[in-house]
Amino acid sequence: MASREEVIETLGAQNRKFAHEKVTSSFKGWNRVMQYVFPDISLSVTIAVKDGVPEQPVEGKADGAQVQYEMSSDTLLAIARKEISGMRAYTQKLVKVKASIPDLLKLQKLDSI
Repeated sequence: MASREEVIETLGAQNRKFAHEKVTSSFKGWNRVMQYVFPDISLSVTIAVKDGVPEQPVEGKADGAQVQYEMSSDTLLAIARKEISGMRAYTQKLVKVKASIPDLLKLQKLDSI
């Protein structure tokens, strides 16, 4: 089980993918609130994305988050290390996601980085 600090640090590192030249134009004008819930360590983290630029992860829940993820802390680390893809984690029911289809397709682009 990952620590709270590891999870927040990993989410911050994942945020840097939004600045990659392969995807920046895709996220221009994209404004969303993303919420991550990690039941195994009793942690909820919110990341606001404004005009395609994510803010720093903040502990706590957000009412009305447009993108919601629930997974174990170890699953997040495995995805970040590319030990498992986000899609495979989802199909194996390691990740629960609530979001619109267009948002999911857009976020899937980050997996290629």
